[in-house]
Amino acid sequence: MIYDRNGEILAMSLPRKTLCINFSEINQKKKINLKIYKPLLKLINIKESRFEQLFVRNKTKKEYYLKRKLNDSIVNQIKKLKLPALFFIDEYQRIYPGSNYFSNIIGFTNIDDEGQEGIEYAKNNLLRPIKGLKRIKKDNLGRQIETIELIKSPKFGQDIHLSLDKYIQLHAYNILKKHVKKTKSDSGSLVLVKNTTGEIIAMTNYPSFNPSNRQEMKGERIKNKVVTDIIEPGSTMKPFIVYTALESGRFDESSTINTKPGYIKIDEHTIKDHRYLGELSLKGILQKSSNVGASLVALKLDKKHISDNLKKLHFGKLLYIDLPGEQKGNLHPYQNWKKSEHASISYGYGLDMTLLHLANAYTTLANYGNYVELRYLKHMDNDKIYKERILDKKISKNVIEMMTSVVSVGGTAKRARLEKYTVAGKTGTAKMIVNGKYSEKKRVVLFVGIVPATKPEYVSVVILRNPKSSDPSGGKNAAPIFKEFMGHTLNLLQVYPDKHDK
Repeated sequence: MIYDRNGEILAMSLPRKTLCINFSEINQKKKINLKIYKPLLKLINIKESRFEQLFVRNKTKKEYYLKRKLNDSIVNQIKKLKLPALFFIDEYQRIYPGSNYFSNIIGFTNIDDEGQEGIEYAKNNLLRPIKGLKRIKKDNLGRQIETIELIKSPKFGQDIHLSLDKYIQLHAYNILKKHVKKTKSDSGSLVLVKNTTGEIIAMTNYPSFNPSNRQEMKGERIKNKVVTDIIEPGSTMKPFIVYTALESGRFDESSTINTKPGYIKIDEHTIKDHRYLGELSLKGILQKSSNVGASLVALKLDKKHISDNLKKLHFGKLLYIDLPGEQKGNLHPYQNWKKSEHASISYGYGLDMTLLHLANAYTTLANYGNYVELRYLKHMDNDKIYKERILDKKISKNVIEMMTSVVSVGGTAKRARLEKYTVAGKTGTAKMIVNGKYSEKKRVVLFVGIVPATKPEYVSVVILRNPKSSDPSGGKNAAPIFKEFMGHTLNLLQVYPDKHDK
């Protein structure tokens, strides 16, 4: 079985009977008329013409699966018919109490209980039951009359305990669904990470699919877009440029950058802000999300230094999260960066990644520079958490403090403010690539939040793909999702508020 972090069942196997028929027996006993099976065929929804075809094609078969994995009610009705040449074998059917809000993560199995997507696929060898093997004696009609020897005992699959929380996942899914519909977005995703352990507490996508309806198991619906879909991250990259600027020694917290006249031209490209923002500190660049300011800072930094820090954060690499379809994204060699790319990487163009990469990088920042591997399996008390320092502790703390201005009055994400908790956040907006070119109409909008900012415990990342709102920005569209989700979630997680009434 698959459980959530609190022992709630998300996937389980129930015993079922599979109806078999001995066509060889029917063929040998010429007196058996196929018409006597008419009540059965109605019960299991098989047409008479189809049944006759099956008989003609399988006359010599002594064990043909006529209908698999029937529930007890149908089995009892079939037994009452007392028809010849029928028998049942024991199987299991996979059931998903996690429903739509877990389906992209859990995945599904085929009729033979082999994992096809998600965790079911990734952990198939652990989860799948092993069939037993015995030597039996049959009569001349192929019916078992004696067990001679048990060669191998059947074994149940192992249980898996996930780090995800069923109720928080449901809460996330419902809020995401509401906002995807409200903004008429193509889709949305949300991730919540406990940064100290790397445990993923929620990972959800909308639209998803009903794991009990095989007609829905196709196309985009079955993808876990958190790990399969590549995006350019937009301005969510700016905190890492600010970090590199402080680390370089060329900038400090008092440094200012003149963004006049609100745009700059590099090669054939024009980089601009939504309006002229004047002189900005590094904190101001984050608060106002200035592309011009970030670009001017990046151009004064060594390309290799920027690239090295992004590599440390695992951009352009697989995270080895052990989920099917995981993409590594792209971080081009710094030696090939043109001047325009040197600038644009500061506001999230010229590299791409999955949403999980973004969650991973901000988790490191929230840990004040300590890297921990993200995981969807629950951290047990005897598990050792491996930490690796990849960023400077003091500078990471400074950047997080600067990011609180983004969620304050005058910041781009004031809609993400929480009543009881300080939030360090960053908005992002990026053009989507359609047919190999940047679309002027389609955007991804993002918000990343670290909370509580004074002592980080959780990182949440939100994305909407192609919202149709009048102002498709991270602050207007993604930040409110964070606010609505985290406001209640932090209570569920019993996180102590760090804002106090004076």
